[in-house]
Amino acid sequence: MAPSVYRIAPYDPADSASGNYIRYDCREGVTAAYSAALGAFAFDAGIHRLAIDNPMKNGFGSFSGRSAPGWNGLDGLFPYNLTGYHDGALVPLGTALGLVRARLLGHGLWCRLLGDDGFFVHVGYERDVYVGSAVPRPEAENRARAIGLFVEQVAGSPFDPATDEVADDRVADDAFWARLTALVAERGGILLEERPVGNAYRWHRLTTAAEVGAVRGELTPRARLAAWPDLTEDVEVIHTAIVRQEHLALLVQQYPGGFHEECVAEQTMTFNRLITDPGHRAALVPLEPDDRHPLLAGVLPDSDGILRARWRTNRTRADERRTFIASLRVGDVVTGVVATGLDGVGVYVDVAGDPGHHLGFLRTPEMSWTRFDSVDEVVPIGLEIRAKILRIDWSWEQVGLSVKALQPDPWRRYIDTHQVGDAVVGTVTTLLPIGVFVDIGDGVTGLVHRTEPPNPPVEAGDRVRVTIIELDREGRRIALSFDPLEHTD
Repeated sequence: MAPSVYRIAPYDPADSASGNYIRYDCREGVTAAYSAALGAFAFDAGIHRLAIDNPMKNGFGSFSGRSAPGWNGLDGLFPYNLTGYHDGALVPLGTALGLVRARLLGHGLWCRLLGDDGFFVHVGYERDVYVGSAVPRPEAENRARAIGLFVEQVAGSPFDPATDEVADDRVADDAFWARLTALVAERGGILLEERPVGNAYRWHRLTTAAEVGAVRGELTPRARLAAWPDLTEDVEVIHTAIVRQEHLALLVQQYPGGFHEECVAEQTMTFNRLITDPGHRAALVPLEPDDRHPLLAGVLPDSDGILRARWRTNRTRADERRTFIASLRVGDVVTGVVATGLDGVGVYVDVAGDPGHHLGFLRTPEMSWTRFDSVDEVVPIGLEIRAKILRIDWSWEQVGLSVKALQPDPWRRYIDTHQVGDAVVGTVTTLLPIGVFVDIGDGVTGLVHRTEPPNPPVEAGDRVRVTIIELDREGRRIALSFDPLEHTD
């Protein structure tokens, strides 16, 4: 760790509860200030290039597609195939600042940046940035404060490589490739997983020694490799394993010209989502470290044969959230606190036990059986609720909730206690071209069709007598007819 370490934040951490920025009131503004400040530290230290260390495509704060615009923030910095974005790659200062900007905006990627003489830049979870230098940088420190950022010297960075948990990785040397070639010959085929950066995958199906040699020359520097049993054309076997879900896994699907993008194998995934065309194959690859037992694994050394990559295995907040989501099932009942709303659509809920925020989403139709004019009437921000899980969306890291599902269905109760021919009293709620809607109790509404106009005319709020002329249980519709004397006291 460098002897001088600075923590830079958009506001004084002691005042973090208020979240009041010193000068900037938007993320882009804060990010621009960070770029200027970090540029000043690098300039004072004579830094023009930085090395990428332990890069991730996503999975630091989130795996969600919601936080991954522009290829997780890499768009415009690297080619689509991520050439040049790997452990140990040297990038110009401008590119390094672009990586910091993407991380601060929450675009998914993460990496450490390392320079000469102990210079480094680390970005944390809460838009806190740590800068290290061999000597104090008072001028850069003052410039950062002048543009409105909070700066303090600290003992060290929480992302210091010295604190990394690392696996005892095998070097992917000639002996590794000889063993891989032997596995291909023994089994007739192998699925080779290449992880050039954290949570980014490339897949290779190897069936001959020649293919093994060809792939070896195409791999990304310092990539992590794992050999798995070959893919299968028996999609029914794959679907059965998905439904059984003994562990969290990636679904890998191959077509004759390459591979589809892998995805989490969701237990609710239907058979139709699996590709069954001729020439297509599929495999399930475990995700959680404790479940991963490949046939062979290793890390590519540098061109001189020395293994320098030290891939950290520290669990991130995103890892913890993925494990939590994997513990949930459709139909589970959870508790949570209403966090924020989305006008006219629903509210986000912080689910108890979730290490992140806004995991649950409660749509307006699932809030209550009874009519309401404002969401604040039924689920105001800060309210603790119990809700049933209706669906789990891995790609968005979101759980669909229903409060209504835990409440008795007033419509079912009503039709169980009424029948065609019953005369009831209700309140006119809405007049539309199709007819008149009448609330006949317990929030249940029936329709008097326009072919039976009221006489005398009615208005919203009027109490009326009506007769049930049809009960449609499946369609959840009740047809009504006005009694000869519609109005009642």
